Amino acid sequence: MRWLRLVIPTMFAISAVVYVPPASATHNADSHENMDLLFTSPNSRINSDIAFWGDHAFVGFYRNDLSVGGFRIFDISDPARPERIKTVNCDGLQNDPIVWDRDGDGIADLLLLAVDRTMTSPECGAPRSRFHDDRRGWEGVRVFSMSDNPANPFATVDQIAAVATDCGAHTITAFPDLDNNRLLVYVSSYPLRPGPNCGPKTGPAGPDRESPLHEQISVVEVPLLNPAASSVIAEPPISYPDDPDGIFDIQERGLDAPGLNDLVGCHDIAVDTQLNLAAAACAEQGQLWEIDANGMPDTANPVWISDDAVSSNGAGDIPGAIDFFHSATFSNDGSVVNWIDESFAPSEGDECPPTTDWQERDWHAAGSFETGRMFFVDGASGSFLSEFQVGNLRPEAGAYCSAHMGLPITGTPDDLLVNAWYMGGVNVVDFTDPASPTEVAHYDMAPAGTEGSDNWSAYPYVGPQFSSGGGVPVYATDGVHSPDTAKGFLAFRATTLTSSGGQGHLNPQTQE
Repeated sequence: MRWLRLVIPTMFAISAVVYVPPASATHNADSHENMDLLFTSPNSRINSDIAFWGDHAFVGFYRNDLSVGGFRIFDISDPARPERIKTVNCDGLQNDPIVWDRDGDGIADLLLLAVDRTMTSPECGAPRSRFHDDRRGWEGVRVFSMSDNPANPFATVDQIAAVATDCGAHTITAFPDLDNNRLLVYVSSYPLRPGPNCGPKTGPAGPDRESPLHEQISVVEVPLLNPAASSVIAEPPISYPDDPDGIFDIQERGLDAPGLNDLVGCHDIAVDTQLNLAAAACAEQGQLWEIDANGMPDTANPVWISDDAVSSNGAGDIPGAIDFFHSATFSNDGSVVNWIDESFAPSEGDECPPTTDWQERDWHAAGSFETGRMFFVDGASGSFLSEFQVGNLRPEAGAYCSAHMGLPITGTPDDLLVNAWYMGGVNVVDFTDPASPTEVAHYDMAPAGTEGSDNWSAYPYVGPQFSSGGGVPVYATDGVHSPDTAKGFLAFRATTLTSSGGQGHLNPQTQE
């Protein structure tokens, strides 16, 4: 969910990413099929992830160069005409949200934000620490209480807790444990850079210094009757079984990033709450975990592992190389798992589809591989079924198109997956036959480059439906390459698709 190609130069002062598209790269009209763009809300920010409850969408945002961040709340009771009703400024990267309705009145009254940047203190308004490994700094999960008066929802938004987590909170996944009146939140993080208790040991050794590789996730308990008492209750271990070197090595991918750490950790965790399964995109590998009766994922004993053939020395059955196991989804019945590879293709050579030059290692030869693809694998065995890359349908010079964040459409007879592709726009993939996925709808804004599509996440949310004309609402965020031209929060209509709806809420990565 963080775009590594943007963040790595920012954090390590390697070189600024400034994208200037060649003249031949621009196209004069939006490319779209079976999808209409209805709404945009520019805000000069990088707009990250989205959570939904009832008639409202909660959209995280941040910006590296201005030290600003927070979230916006939109009324989407009319999906064709969203209305922004509140902006909450609370700096911190990436500000990925989770929302919940504790009293059952249909309006969210609890919100969590992921913070993956060392701040001087956990409160909103605190500045960023000058040094990432500031021992007095804070990063983790912020907890907010929100008023839910139907006549004036979200009139007050108060931070009531802040839970420090090792390596911060890059992404957060909600696993509802309502029998025990709590949310369990799986926190994915990794040492992109040192933190208060994260990454290389830059100070004196001591018991509060964690593994420089990370090697864990965190589980935060949020008591629904007293969310101010939220706390870390477990730190399940992460490893890469059968991997030749047992680590994620960034230099192996041909990325020259001095100071960037090797790591063992996860970027995103998708959960299927009916099957009690978690699909964990863990940088070097994809892993399927069982979730025990106590809500803890059994990270030490994956059911199966997905890996690419190159980095695994031929043990993995996904063809070619994968730069970064970034995110995952389940099909609606759990029979198929979708993995997303976020491409590390160099910023000075943006291309669609992207390619990455892998460096030679003892267990594999150097080579150039198409990256930024999505992969469909069998949910029972993890066996590879197929791959898909939007750039193979619409190749475009000067456009970086890597799969990133999305979810399946619920309430449909077919398996349909919505996904965001950065400069490749937003699309819908039909994987009813998972061995032969096909695109059935897309919207890619003109021109290529900083003023066109720049989509981070895209989700179908069939809570409020269109009053006329049919179709499925799809919401997206925009503004990764160039926040100055960010389209902000976007609303689309997937015109030829139908859904029986019935969603009352949707949190990213949580498939209920």
